[in-house]
Amino acid sequence: MSDDLKSTRARSVGRPKADDQSDRASDLIESAIELVAEGGFDSLNMRLVALRAGVSLGLVRHYFGGKAGLISASNAAVERKVAAIFAAVFGDSNLESAHQQVEEMTERLIAEVSPKIIYFKYLGQLAMRQDEEAADSFAVYFSTVHAFVERLDKTQSGLESRDRTWAVFQFIFLQLGPVLLEPQITNILGRGAFEPEMIRARVKSMSRMLTSGLLSA
Repeated sequence: MSDDLKSTRARSVGRPKADDQSDRASDLIESAIELVAEGGFDSLNMRLVALRAGVSLGLVRHYFGGKAGLISASNAAVERKVAAIFAAVFGDSNLESAHQQVEEMTERLIAEVSPKIIYFKYLGQLAMRQDEEAADSFAVYFSTVHAFVERLDKTQSGLESRDRTWAVFQFIFLQLGPVLLEPQITNILGRGAFEPEMIRARVKSMSRMLTSGLLSA
Protein backbone atom coordinates (compact mmCIF):
# COMPACT_ATOMS: atom_id res chain seq x y z
CA MET A 1 0.00 0.00 0.00
CA SER A 2 1.34 3.43 -0.96
CA ASP A 3 2.08 6.09 1.65
CA ASP A 4 -0.55 8.38 0.09
CA LEU A 5 -3.24 5.69 0.35
CA LYS A 6 -2.27 4.95 3.95
CA SER A 7 -2.56 8.65 4.78
CA THR A 8 -5.97 8.96 3.12
CA ARG A 9 -7.31 5.91 4.94
CA ALA A 10 -5.99 7.16 8.27
CA ARG A 11 -7.77 10.48 7.85
CA SER A 12 -11.03 8.77 6.89
CA VAL A 13 -11.29 6.88 10.17
CA GLY A 14 -9.81 9.53 12.45
CA ARG A 15 -10.83 13.00 13.42
CA PRO A 16 -11.95 15.34 10.63
CA LYS A 17 -9.40 17.56 8.94
CA ALA A 18 -9.16 21.11 10.25
CA ASP A 19 -11.00 22.62 7.29
CA ASP A 20 -13.91 20.19 7.83
CA GLN A 21 -14.33 20.85 11.53
CA SER A 22 -16.31 24.08 11.30
CA ASP A 23 -18.86 22.62 8.88
CA ARG A 24 -19.14 19.40 10.90
CA ALA A 25 -19.72 21.30 14.14
CA SER A 26 -22.33 23.50 12.43
CA ASP A 27 -24.16 20.40 11.18
CA LEU A 28 -24.26 19.00 14.70
CA ILE A 29 -25.55 22.27 16.11
CA GLU A 30 -28.27 22.42 13.44
CA SER A 31 -29.31 18.87 14.36
CA ALA A 32 -29.52 19.88 18.02
CA ILE A 33 -31.57 22.98 17.19
CA GLU A 34 -33.99 20.87 15.13
CA LEU A 35 -34.48 18.40 17.98
CA VAL A 36 -35.16 21.16 20.51
CA ALA A 37 -37.50 23.01 18.15
CA GLU A 38 -39.48 19.83 17.53
CA GLY A 39 -39.68 18.45 21.06
CA GLY A 40 -38.13 20.79 23.61
CA PHE A 41 -34.90 20.49 25.53
CA ASP A 42 -35.95 17.21 27.15
CA SER A 43 -35.79 15.64 23.69
CA LEU A 44 -32.18 16.72 23.15
CA ASN A 45 -30.09 13.58 23.26
CA MET A 46 -26.46 13.32 22.22
CA ARG A 47 -27.05 9.98 20.49
CA LEU A 48 -29.98 11.38 18.51
CA VAL A 49 -27.88 14.37 17.44
CA ALA A 50 -25.15 12.00 16.26
CA LEU A 51 -27.68 9.81 14.45
CA ARG A 52 -29.38 12.73 12.74
CA ALA A 53 -26.04 14.20 11.64
CA GLY A 54 -24.74 10.79 10.54
CA VAL A 55 -21.68 10.79 12.80
CA SER A 56 -20.44 8.89 15.82
CA LEU A 57 -21.38 9.81 19.38
CA GLY A 58 -17.68 10.19 20.10
CA LEU A 59 -17.39 12.96 17.53
CA VAL A 60 -20.23 14.92 19.17
CA ARG A 61 -18.46 14.61 22.50
CA HIS A 62 -15.19 15.65 20.85
CA TYR A 63 -16.69 18.94 19.70
CA PHE A 64 -18.95 19.82 22.64
CA GLY A 65 -17.91 17.68 25.60
CA GLY A 66 -21.45 16.93 26.67
CA LYS A 67 -25.06 18.07 26.50
CA ALA A 68 -24.36 21.35 28.33
CA GLY A 69 -21.69 22.31 25.81
CA LEU A 70 -23.98 21.45 22.91
CA ILE A 71 -26.78 23.60 24.38
CA SER A 72 -24.38 26.53 24.84
CA ALA A 73 -23.24 26.27 21.23
CA SER A 74 -26.85 25.97 20.02
CA ASN A 75 -27.93 29.02 22.02
CA ALA A 76 -25.09 31.08 20.55
CA ALA A 77 -25.92 29.90 17.02
CA VAL A 78 -29.58 30.86 17.40
CA GLU A 79 -28.59 34.28 18.74
CA ARG A 80 -26.51 34.86 15.59
CA LYS A 81 -29.21 33.55 13.26
CA VAL A 82 -31.94 35.74 14.75
CA ALA A 83 -29.67 38.81 14.75
CA ALA A 84 -28.97 38.19 11.05
CA ILE A 85 -32.71 37.94 10.33
CA PHE A 86 -33.44 41.29 11.94
CA ALA A 87 -30.39 42.87 10.29
CA ALA A 88 -31.86 41.89 6.93
CA VAL A 89 -35.22 43.37 7.94
CA PHE A 90 -33.51 46.65 8.89
CA GLY A 91 -31.91 47.04 5.47
CA ASP A 92 -31.88 50.50 3.89
CA SER A 93 -35.13 51.66 2.33
CA ASN A 94 -35.64 54.12 -0.53
CA LEU A 95 -39.29 54.62 0.38
CA GLU A 96 -40.32 58.00 1.77
CA SER A 97 -43.71 57.18 3.26
CA ALA A 98 -43.62 55.87 6.84
CA HIS A 99 -46.49 53.54 6.00
CA GLN A 100 -44.60 52.14 3.02
CA GLN A 101 -41.48 51.65 5.14
CA VAL A 102 -43.45 49.65 7.70
CA GLU A 103 -45.01 47.56 4.95
CA GLU A 104 -41.57 46.94 3.44
CA MET A 105 -40.13 45.85 6.80
CA THR A 106 -43.15 43.60 7.35
CA GLU A 107 -42.61 41.89 4.00
CA ARG A 108 -38.91 41.48 4.75
CA LEU A 109 -39.73 39.98 8.14
CA ILE A 110 -42.11 37.49 6.53
CA ALA A 111 -39.52 36.57 3.89
CA GLU A 112 -36.80 36.07 6.50
CA VAL A 113 -38.84 34.29 9.18
CA SER A 114 -40.78 31.77 7.08
CA PRO A 115 -37.81 29.63 5.94
CA LYS A 116 -36.05 30.03 9.30
CA ILE A 117 -38.93 29.49 11.69
CA ILE A 118 -36.99 26.71 13.40
CA TYR A 119 -34.87 29.30 15.23
CA PHE A 120 -37.94 30.99 16.68
CA LYS A 121 -39.37 27.65 17.70
CA TYR A 122 -36.08 27.03 19.49
CA LEU A 123 -36.41 30.41 21.21
CA GLY A 124 -39.90 29.48 22.32
CA GLN A 125 -38.49 26.41 24.03
CA LEU A 126 -35.62 28.45 25.45
CA ALA A 127 -38.08 30.91 27.00
CA MET A 128 -39.44 28.11 29.19
CA ARG A 129 -36.06 27.20 30.66
CA GLN A 130 -35.14 28.57 34.08
CA ASP A 131 -31.38 28.73 34.13
CA GLU A 132 -28.84 31.52 33.88
CA GLU A 133 -27.60 30.63 30.41
CA ALA A 134 -31.13 30.60 28.99
CA ALA A 135 -31.80 33.95 30.65
CA ASP A 136 -28.65 35.43 29.11
CA SER A 137 -29.54 34.16 25.62
CA PHE A 138 -33.08 35.45 25.93
CA ALA A 139 -31.77 38.85 27.02
CA VAL A 140 -29.82 39.00 23.74
CA TYR A 141 -33.03 38.23 21.84
CA PHE A 142 -34.88 40.92 23.82
CA SER A 143 -32.23 43.48 22.84
CA THR A 144 -32.53 42.48 19.19
CA VAL A 145 -36.33 42.87 19.25
CA HIS A 146 -36.00 46.17 21.14
CA ALA A 147 -33.90 47.58 18.29
CA PHE A 148 -36.58 46.43 15.83
CA VAL A 149 -39.42 48.08 17.78
CA GLU A 150 -37.35 51.26 18.15
CA ARG A 151 -36.86 51.29 14.37
CA LEU A 152 -40.63 50.90 13.85
CA ASP A 153 -41.33 53.75 16.26
CA LYS A 154 -39.09 56.08 14.26
CA THR A 155 -41.24 55.54 11.16
CA GLN A 156 -44.46 56.48 12.99
CA SER A 157 -45.76 59.59 14.72
CA GLY A 158 -47.74 59.63 17.94
CA LEU A 159 -45.93 56.68 19.54
CA GLU A 160 -43.54 58.70 21.68
CA SER A 161 -45.49 58.13 24.90
CA ARG A 162 -45.96 54.40 24.68
CA ASP A 163 -44.06 52.01 26.94
CA ARG A 164 -41.50 50.58 24.54
CA THR A 165 -40.40 47.85 26.95
CA TRP A 166 -43.88 46.36 27.01
CA ALA A 167 -44.17 46.83 23.26
CA VAL A 168 -41.10 44.61 22.96
CA PHE A 169 -42.63 41.96 25.22
CA GLN A 170 -45.86 42.12 23.22
CA PHE A 171 -43.86 41.51 20.05
CA ILE A 172 -42.15 38.53 21.71
CA PHE A 173 -45.49 37.17 22.93
CA LEU A 174 -46.83 37.36 19.38
CA GLN A 175 -43.73 35.86 17.84
CA LEU A 176 -43.15 32.97 20.24
CA GLY A 177 -46.67 32.37 21.51
CA PRO A 178 -47.53 30.00 18.65
CA VAL A 179 -44.81 27.63 19.93
CA LEU A 180 -46.81 27.21 23.13
CA LEU A 181 -50.24 27.32 21.44
CA GLU A 182 -49.43 25.26 18.34
CA PRO A 183 -51.82 22.36 19.10
CA GLN A 184 -54.68 24.74 19.95
CA ILE A 185 -54.07 26.91 16.87
CA THR A 186 -54.13 23.82 14.65
CA ASN A 187 -57.29 22.53 16.36
CA ILE A 188 -59.20 25.82 16.06
CA LEU A 189 -58.01 26.98 12.64
CA GLY A 190 -57.49 23.58 11.06
CA ARG A 191 -54.04 24.59 9.82
CA GLY A 192 -50.51 24.38 11.19
CA ALA A 193 -49.33 27.46 13.07
CA PHE A 194 -46.07 27.50 11.10
CA GLU A 195 -47.38 27.11 7.57
CA PRO A 196 -46.08 29.97 5.37
CA GLU A 197 -49.49 31.62 4.94
CA MET A 198 -50.18 31.39 8.66
CA ILE A 199 -46.83 33.05 9.38
CA ARG A 200 -47.65 35.78 6.86
CA ALA A 201 -51.04 36.52 8.43
CA ARG A 202 -49.55 36.54 11.93
CA VAL A 203 -46.65 38.87 11.06
CA LYS A 204 -48.94 41.33 9.27
CA SER A 205 -51.31 41.43 12.23
CA MET A 206 -48.36 41.81 14.59
CA SER A 207 -46.95 44.76 12.64
CA ARG A 208 -50.31 46.54 12.56
CA MET A 209 -50.69 46.02 16.29
CA LEU A 210 -47.24 47.42 17.04
CA THR A 211 -47.61 50.48 14.82
CA SER A 212 -51.28 51.34 15.19
CA GLY A 213 -52.60 49.63 18.31
CA LEU A 214 -54.52 46.49 19.23
CA LEU A 215 -57.84 47.42 17.61
CA SER A 216 -56.22 47.81 14.17
CA ALA A 217 -54.85 44.27 14.10
